[in-house]
Amino acid sequence: MRKLLLLPLVPALLACRPVGTDYRRPALPLPDRFSPPQGAGADPWSGLHDPVLDGLVREALAAGPDAAAAEARLRQARGLQGVQDAQGGPTLGFGAKATRDRLSRNGEQLANMPLPNPKVDFTSYQAGFDASWELDVFGRTRRLAEGAAARTGAAEARLADVRLMVAAEVARTCIEARAWQARIGIAAESRADLDEQVRLARLSRDAGELSDLELQGVEAARETYVAALPALETGLRQSLAALSVLTGLPVEAVRARLEPARDLVPVPPPPAAGLPSDLLDRRPDLRAAEGDLAAATADVGAAKAALYPRFTLAGNGGWTSVQSGTLLDNASRTWSLGPQLSLPLFNRGLLRSQVRANEGALDAALAAYHKAVLTALADVDVAFTRMARCEERRSSLARAEALQARAADLTERQFRAGEVSRTAVLQARRALLEQRDQGVQAQAQSLTALISIGKALGTGWTAGRP
Repeated sequence: MRKLLLLPLVPALLACRPVGTDYRRPALPLPDRFSPPQGAGADPWSGLHDPVLDGLVREALAAGPDAAAAEARLRQARGLQGVQDAQGGPTLGFGAKATRDRLSRNGEQLANMPLPNPKVDFTSYQAGFDASWELDVFGRTRRLAEGAAARTGAAEARLADVRLMVAAEVARTCIEARAWQARIGIAAESRADLDEQVRLARLSRDAGELSDLELQGVEAARETYVAALPALETGLRQSLAALSVLTGLPVEAVRARLEPARDLVPVPPPPAAGLPSDLLDRRPDLRAAEGDLAAATADVGAAKAALYPRFTLAGNGGWTSVQSGTLLDNASRTWSLGPQLSLPLFNRGLLRSQVRANEGALDAALAAYHKAVLTALADVDVAFTRMARCEERRSSLARAEALQARAADLTERQFRAGEVSRTAVLQARRALLEQRDQGVQAQAQSLTALISIGKALGTGWTAGRP
């Protein structure tokens, strides 16, 4: 009965505040706004979607190795969290056994018995329940559960980060592949024009209007251009191989997805960056770093709580008999119930060292979180600045292409009027194609810069929490 009188104290013990510090997001110095020029567009991904790109992104997220590995780590973290949560509750087990025993006639148990012919062989039967519950007075179990939950949150954020990175990399590589395809098409037109220039130059040489030296110069220009064409095919092949790794599809299957070649999508305006403080919740890598920090904070509390006594409420109840027929009789019932106390004494040095180790891990996690925030702010600044410079270059090249197109049109009209030769028309057309090639490269750079903005802001197909 005295032990039962202790039971009303259990709620009071469980209401004690856990040892250690509750996690709070650290106050870091953040700017009030971003300094680079910002746009007012919508989601940076919204202007990039096309059926082929969407399909490749879905393939990469569903079957790509990076996303699969991150999902496996999340399942592991959730399993460990379930293990830790279960350790904070009571345990209950059932057992039963039957044993055949023989006592030594010369042993201590029978030597003191005055029986002339004691029974030394007997069978015993036991069945019952064992239960125990650690009363988390100082919060050790609660802190461990907090740490496990924080690690699960960090794993969820890392999965979101991997999915965002994979989607962005697929989009970037797909844009590069489209650009290579467009440049290969432009190169095919340029080569055809150069072949025609060589044919006309040979006719002019045969007519005595052009010297052999001048013909060789035209042919050398054609061969120099042809020598550069394999680099375009190599670039396309590299992009297809990268998409193959990201999506898990064979290279030829990726190539089939991108056929026929299409023009690059127009460059949408950049989005508004929002407030720097928004990044803390929006970027999954920052959420992951904060989860690590919260877990490290809980680990310190758990290590400190291990220095304090541990209280356990344990009990058992069941039946014991030497006859199976009387095992469940009331007279066979047994039970015990009572609190247990354990206090670390000789291993306190080890426990204090664990506290210091966890405090060091906490400081490292805080520094990593601070660095991640600074990196995120720099990413936004660099991404918007790069986008602005790419758009300036693209606009200049677009104006140059328009001027070159008018020049080519004028040369064509002059040729029809008999004022210039066919060679002049081909040269003007080749200059226009070269300008278009530069324009395609600039457009691809602007689109990839827009993707960098999406990554820096933490927005996109899969930036949200899973």
